[in-house]
Amino acid sequence: MYSVSTNNAMAFKLKLIFQLVIYLSWHHMLCTGIGERIVGGSSVTEKKYTYFVRVHYEGILWCGGSLVRNNAVVTAAHCVSDVNVKELRVHADTISLRDEGIVRQVKKVVISSLYNERTTNYDVAVLILASAIPNSSFTPIQLQKTPVAAGTKCLVIGHGNTKENGKIPTQLQEVWVPVLSRNVCQRRYAGVARITRSMLCAWESGKDSCGGDSGGPMVCNGQQAGIVSWGVECADSRYPGVYTDISSVYTFIVRTLQRYQ
Repeated sequence: MYSVSTNNAMAFKLKLIFQLVIYLSWHHMLCTGIGERIVGGSSVTEKKYTYFVRVHYEGILWCGGSLVRNNAVVTAAHCVSDVNVKELRVHADTISLRDEGIVRQVKKVVISSLYNERTTNYDVAVLILASAIPNSSFTPIQLQKTPVAAGTKCLVIGHGNTKENGKIPTQLQEVWVPVLSRNVCQRRYAGVARITRSMLCAWESGKDSCGGDSGGPMVCNGQQAGIVSWGVECADSRYPGVYTDISSVYTFIVRTLQRYQ
């Protein structure tokens, strides 16, 4: 998740700022205990979300993602829209930054032509891996085809900051947040940003995704319903976290998977 300023300007530069925060936090990672938390969440101590992957760029933790096939990862477009594909790596079958897990190069990055870097509309990308993850090491996440009802409690996982500009936790973190209606979310962001039909909002006081969680999955009723996308600050009581609504980008993902077997 990356933040936008209250005037919704310079979104791309803010993305880079958050990635710089990740880089500067790298030296603290090995000293960070598993008590550190995604905002308002808790540590994952067993490999129960085997679809989750870390996306690294130039050797640095960059974003999260989810395996939807043994050689395909769904993540956020803003994570990979301006990168050298040769420098991307996907780390699977791991819940700790101390464990690199199963590492794969990325062969192809596919971003929808509908993605808008300024508004973050249609913030979805599919990464096609150079070689498959062993089927014994993961279970693919199923994608949500229809919109999730407001009030549904959903799981968000990632290695993002434990608070705004905070530390990156060594251990994978999880948090449960309820979905908000698009109308309620748009009222919260009135005068700041537009909540489009490709976006899904979730919020609970003191609970949120944060910088570094971008691209990771929001899972509702056992299926991926969202992708961590953006927000203003982290766990700010005024502004919900904003996710790409999987149901709105489902066709793009499926067609991409069919095209790149």
